[in-house]
Amino acid sequence: MLKLLKFEFRRIIKSVFFWIVAGFSFIWPIITALFYRAVLSLDLSDGIKFSDLILGDDEIKFLTWMLSIAFMTELPKFIALFTCLHLGRDYTDGIVRNKIIAGHSRASIYGSYMITQMAASAFLCSVYFLSGLLGLAISGIGANINGGEMFLRAGVGICVFLVMTVTFVVLSLIFRRRALPMILCILIAITSNGAAAVIGNYNTPSKACDDYLELRHERYEDLVELGVMDDDMVEEIEEEFGKDYYLGIPWKIFHPVYVLTPIGYEGDYSAGGATGLLSGSMEYLDEIDFSSKFIIQYMFDGDISGITPRDLKKIDSMSISYSELNLIYIGKSLAWMIVIGGWGYVLFRKKNLF
Repeated sequence: MLKLLKFEFRRIIKSVFFWIVAGFSFIWPIITALFYRAVLSLDLSDGIKFSDLILGDDEIKFLTWMLSIAFMTELPKFIALFTCLHLGRDYTDGIVRNKIIAGHSRASIYGSYMITQMAASAFLCSVYFLSGLLGLAISGIGANINGGEMFLRAGVGICVFLVMTVTFVVLSLIFRRRALPMILCILIAITSNGAAAVIGNYNTPSKACDDYLELRHERYEDLVELGVMDDDMVEEIEEEFGKDYYLGIPWKIFHPVYVLTPIGYEGDYSAGGATGLLSGSMEYLDEIDFSSKFIIQYMFDGDISGITPRDLKKIDSMSISYSELNLIYIGKSLAWMIVIGGWGYVLFRKKNLF
């Protein structure tokens, strides 16, 4: 396989389109950083002018992450095109057939394609991320990588990204014609961001809801003892605002997808690119807090249990740290790469290459 790896890496290095994507990955984050610098310092109070930019450490960390991790939304379509164009020609040019004739096994051919394409994707993602840091430094905003911890989260993002790359490689190898896999890969690349945004909204654990309802029930029991409520009132409220109220049908549909796949990465890690500026919160968090969803719900429902955000923060299931989440997403990504890649190899092994 070593000869095939050298051959494929040489082809990638000589690919004009690969270097076009690499150039985009280097230039675009710098342009984006300069644009953010202009927007954030724009002062329209007395004509058009630019004022000094004053940002706190948390805001700089947020901007650093948001701009650098944007490869998750910017690169999929380019990787899809590059993979399909690069591997698709191997059938039309007879390269795959020649490799078989030269005595290379299908496993080594398949493995060389997979390894080199994954390496190319990881390289392009790394260039984009590091260029984002460079752009922030050039713009004067400055980059704050949270003591290096941000590199770990970005590494997890690259693992998630590689699941798409493996999918693109498989689709490119199991179809002889270029058009069909290219259409499928582009559709996956385009819809992945939207799917991640939707599925990421249903990341609330079932246990968090159970613990909230249990705490609320305990508070209601106290109110019954004080004579503020009676058992019938409690039963009526708990029936109307039970688990199905907080975790409805959409949660039941999308939460299993969230649990079993790494699709929710962009939502969990605020990796949605420039849309992060519209969230209203410029914070680089240490953990995901699910309690706000229940707090908002009962505030609108007129709940009288007296539960406060501080009470919910004491419940372990109401939050998850990013150190734990990193391990979860790495595990899910590796599992899906093995499943998709293994399925692709089964099909490739049976495929007529002549």
